[in-house]
Amino acid sequence: MAFSNGAYALDFEFGDGWKGSWSNNLSLGTSWRASGPDSALYGQDNGRLVGRTNGTGNNTLDEGNLNYDKGDPFSTQLKWITELEFKKGTMGAFVRGKAWYDYTLNKQNVRFGNQLTNYNGYDSATDRLGKRRPLSDEGFERLNQFDGTYLLDAYVYDSFDIAGNPLQLRVGNQVVNWGESLFIQGVNQINPIDLPSFRKPGTQVKEVFLPVPIVLANQSIGNLGSIEMFYQWKWRNTPIEAGCGNYWSVSASPISARPAGCDNSVSLAGSSPFGVNAGLYVPVSNGEKPRDSGQYGVAFRTNLEEIDTELGLYAMKIHARTPALSAHFWNRPDMFSPFTVTWDYPEDIKVYGLSLATNLSGWSVASELSHSRGVPAQIDGNDLFLSMVGASGLLVPGTPVPFGPYGEQAVATGAAFAAGENDGFHVGYTRTNKTQLQFNTVKVGRGILDAQQYLFVAEAGFQWNDLDVNKLRYNRHFMFGPGPHSTYDVIVGECRNQNISKEGCRNEGYVTKFAWGYRLKFELTYSNVMNSGVTVQPNVFWSHDVEGWSVDSQFAEGRMALGLGARFSYDKRYNLDLNAVRYNSNADYDVLRDRSFYSATVSMSF
Repeated sequence: MAFSNGAYALDFEFGDGWKGSWSNNLSLGTSWRASGPDSALYGQDNGRLVGRTNGTGNNTLDEGNLNYDKGDPFSTQLKWITELEFKKGTMGAFVRGKAWYDYTLNKQNVRFGNQLTNYNGYDSATDRLGKRRPLSDEGFERLNQFDGTYLLDAYVYDSFDIAGNPLQLRVGNQVVNWGESLFIQGVNQINPIDLPSFRKPGTQVKEVFLPVPIVLANQSIGNLGSIEMFYQWKWRNTPIEAGCGNYWSVSASPISARPAGCDNSVSLAGSSPFGVNAGLYVPVSNGEKPRDSGQYGVAFRTNLEEIDTELGLYAMKIHARTPALSAHFWNRPDMFSPFTVTWDYPEDIKVYGLSLATNLSGWSVASELSHSRGVPAQIDGNDLFLSMVGASGLLVPGTPVPFGPYGEQAVATGAAFAAGENDGFHVGYTRTNKTQLQFNTVKVGRGILDAQQYLFVAEAGFQWNDLDVNKLRYNRHFMFGPGPHSTYDVIVGECRNQNISKEGCRNEGYVTKFAWGYRLKFELTYSNVMNSGVTVQPNVFWSHDVEGWSVDSQFAEGRMALGLGARFSYDKRYNLDLNAVRYNSNADYDVLRDRSFYSATVSMSF
């Protein structure tokens, strides 16, 4: 065996023609909050326990906001990514894994806590929180845990000739990129997104999509182009770092089919600690994961030489990577709530697409049209919850009443459950069809602000759905409470009598038939600054959701994000990344509008 040191890797050879390469990246980064909590995004009951008495949020789904104040770090992560590849001729194997430890999440004391810490040792006799302590991640999905290891890519590959045309085969955990999207997800829905990694300091592009177990075959058909097919034999979900007290938390429980120890969906009386300790809360029960089988797709690509354009056609069937919230009636005399809620993953979503890519005067230009059928559209959580409150007899004791736009369906489900005719499942979503058109461009050039190189990337997306938005309301966050409705007014009076949220009593923020937005990135490269050997790359990113609220939450009217950053690199191995991200605080229905942050990361490759 022979060894050599490459620029970023350890290369080695075996006597039988096999070659190997081992590369590593080690990073240490921290992120801290740039602005204080918005009083409209936490409730009075939870807020007063940490000295914030001015909350106008509608409910108690505010633990993440109350745990961190301006200037508080919310993540300090040490991470190691390692890659190993073996190859001989056309065959080979590739493995990538990572290990991480987040000091802030493991060790930093927080103000409010989460259900796993009994809200910092809440004392129900005095109605006070106990001594500050770190959060707990007991029972979390692996990628949401505060430290751990995870196998990412792990696949084997080879190439064969069939009738003189190459067949490329790859089997194992891998990422498959289809379509031409850059920032806005369209056709490219095969792999889940690793949201916890995406939001941590030091994230690399190769971490954004999670590899999944796939058989991938690409067959050349000569001058006609190529056909690519995949079969996914194991379902994987998108891990969502948005519950149980972390910085990005918008839910009291994990948004997952397995809530672990954080099973409080919402308190029915007073603060979250009071509701949990008194048993006055609606619990989250285990949801349904989809089957592993039934996920596959095919793509055809060809070059249209007459117009110098690559054409792609795509078709696939997958199961949902993110869950939808539903409810269950149940007979549990030991529980105060006569119903529970669950996170489930709908199956059999069909995606079709067409893409075009070309080059115009030095600009890479692409477009993509996608159509998704059977997409789950989340019924507004407040309307879903209140329909169960009315139908279960909590609102008018012992008497089911239709409450809200989804109330009649809930009463019917409850009556059938009482008669033993169903299992009490009250589905929280409807199926819709989604069509999306997007355009993007990339330009690399010289001659701007004395930089050796500049990079400009832009993408705009336009999305339509076929929901009847006049019949039901969809997907506004719980924090803004229920919007106005005739049955609410009859039973509890005007909207303001039940909804303290200043935005909540407007019939806005729900999914609309059409939505659109755009994304921009600009980066400059300065090499060997002042003969120091250091390369500096300042960059700016801008995201703007212009109009409407999309069914998949990609667009939310008024939501904006400005990212400013700079990378300092020495010898292409040692890096310092500085970033600041500012969100639009005036985006009325963006529950994360007050989570602006700064981050700094050092890293090295070896």
